[in-house]
Amino acid sequence: MGELGRGRPGLVARWCLWRLPRRVLLVVLAVHIAAAGSVLGTAWLFPAHRHHWIIAAALVGLAAVHLEWSRRLGPPCPGERAVPYTDLKTVWNVAAVLLVPPPLAALVVVMTHAYGYLRVHRQDDRRAHRWVYTCSTVVLASQAAGLVLAMGTDTYPGIPGPGQFEAWLVVFAAVVVRWAVDYLLVVTVSALVRGSFAHVVTRMGEQVNEAAAGALAVVVAVLLENGYVVLLGCVYLVVGVLQQTSYYHHWKRERPFDPLTRVYSRASFIEQARRILARSETVGCLLLDLDYFKRINDTHGHNVGDQALVAVAEAIRQEVRKGRDVPARWGGEEFVVLVPEVTMDSLTRIAERVRLRVRATEVVYIRRDSAAEDTSTCTVRMTASIGVALRSAQDENLLDLVERADRLMYAAKAAGRDQVCSTLPPQRTSPVTDYAGDR
Repeated sequence: MGELGRGRPGLVARWCLWRLPRRVLLVVLAVHIAAAGSVLGTAWLFPAHRHHWIIAAALVGLAAVHLEWSRRLGPPCPGERAVPYTDLKTVWNVAAVLLVPPPLAALVVVMTHAYGYLRVHRQDDRRAHRWVYTCSTVVLASQAAGLVLAMGTDTYPGIPGPGQFEAWLVVFAAVVVRWAVDYLLVVTVSALVRGSFAHVVTRMGEQVNEAAAGALAVVVAVLLENGYVVLLGCVYLVVGVLQQTSYYHHWKRERPFDPLTRVYSRASFIEQARRILARSETVGCLLLDLDYFKRINDTHGHNVGDQALVAVAEAIRQEVRKGRDVPARWGGEEFVVLVPEVTMDSLTRIAERVRLRVRATEVVYIRRDSAAEDTSTCTVRMTASIGVALRSAQDENLLDLVERADRLMYAAKAAGRDQVCSTLPPQRTSPVTDYAGDR
C-alpha cells in the first residue's frame, strides 16, 4: 500500500465516472450524447405554449410533493434503510410525455431526477454519475415514446378523446416503448459491470410496480387535461401503496446480503450452508482475512477501509463458482466461502485464485490535505490469508468446519501472511496472543 504520484487533478478529472470500465464508460457517454441530441433535434418540431409550461410546472411540483412524502413513508421494517429500485417518479414523467412537447417533457425528467437525488438519494449514494445516467436513459426513453405518439395520434402533445380507441392503443404502445428503452439501457450497463444478466430476472417483479406507475400516469394525464385537479389526491394514495410495495420488493431482494460488500450476510450464509451440508457429501470452507486491515484504516481512514472490503468481496465473487458456492462476510474483515462438491485439491486451487485476485486488487482514492490545500492520488494494495478446510465427517456441523478453517487461516498468518494454508503445523501458539494487536 502507499501513494502513487502527487498532483492537482481538476474537478472533472476526479469524477468517479472516469473510473468505470472502458466499455461501460463508452455506453454511458453514448447514452448521454443521444439523450442531448434527441432533445435538441425535437426542440424545433413542437413549440411549447403557455399551457404546456403550466402543466410542466404542475408536474414538477406534484413530483416534489410525492418525493417529500416518500421520504416520510420510509421502508416497511424498522431499522432498514432500503432505497427502492423505483421511487415512482414514472407517474409524473410519463404524464409529461403525454401532455407536453418533448423538450418540456425532458425538462420535467431532469428536474424531478435532480430533486429526487438531492433530497432523497444523495445520503445513500454520492455517485452522482449513476443518477445522471438514469436521468439520460429516461430522457431518451421519453423521446422514443414521444416519437410513437407523434406518429400515431393527432392530439399530441395531449391525450386522445374518449372515443378514439386506436389512438389510445398508440398511447399504450408509447408507454410500453418508454419502459422498454429505459429498462434495457439500465440493465445493459448493469450487466456490463456485473458480467452477467442473471440479476435482470430477479428484478422483474419490481417492474409490476413500474407498469402500475405507467398506468397511473395515464390517469394523471386525463385528470390534468380535463381539469380534475382535486382528484389528484386519490392518485397520491395509490402512489403511497405502490411505494410501500416497492420498498418490500427491495427489502426482500436485499435482505440476505451484507449492506456494504453485497456478499451474503452471516445469518443468510448459515441458513444456506446448513441446507448444503445436509445434501452434499463433500463440502469445503474457505476463511479469508484481510492482512493488516487495521493499518489500512489507521493510515487511510475508515472510508477507504470500507472500499477495500468491497473490493475484496468483488475479488471473491469473481473467483468462486456462481450459483454453487456461497460467499459471505463472516465479520469485520473476515470472509467465508462454502464450496460444495469439491476435493481438497480443487478447494486449494480456488483459494489460491482468490488470494492472487485479492493481491492484484487496488483501491485508488484522492487524498486531500486541507492544511496544504493539496491533493494526491493514493493507491492501497491488499493481501489476504486464507484457511482451507474440507468437512472431515458427515456429522461435522457448520461452526466446527468454519472453526477449523479459522485455525488454518491463523496458521497462514503465522507463516508470513498472503498465503493459503490447508494443514496445521505441528505446534502453534494462541492466535489471540499473536494477532490481537494487528492482523
